Amino acid sequence: MLTSLPTQTNWQTINLQETHPRRTLQWESDGLVDYTWCLINNLDFSKFGLKFTNVSIWQDQHPYCICNHVDNDRVKAAMQIYLSTGMSNTGTWFDTIEIPFELNTGYIMNNRNKMQHGMKHPVPLNQTRYSVYAQFDYV
Repeated sequence: MLTSLPTQTNWQTINLQETHPRRTLQWESDGLVDYTWCLINNLDFSKFGLKFTNVSIWQDQHPYCICNHVDNDRVKAAMQIYLSTGMSNTGTWFDTIEIPFELNTGYIMNNRNKMQHGMKHPVPLNQTRYSVYAQFDYV
């Protein structure tokens, strides 16, 4: 999947983030988002009390950086899987715990605790950060 991401052309802005250098890959039948949705939908998250509802593929470019924030109440739980390399310091911080941005790693976060999280460093110049972002409802 990673090798085909740079060749994708149908990236679009995200509602309420139009001024940020983050784009999401548009869903197409048999496209990468559809394929990713099918993969995640076949996994069982019920033991965590979660039901998969949505997936996006994100493209973050320089100088994307998101300050510490709490996700809104529509986000019951979220999972982000990192799909790029070479930008470990652009990962996600939860209080004093850093999840480095390393290929095929990431986190799943239950939003019941309203955890503050964000980035400490922006995406570097001439680099692109790709990730899968999945959302969940409670069972």
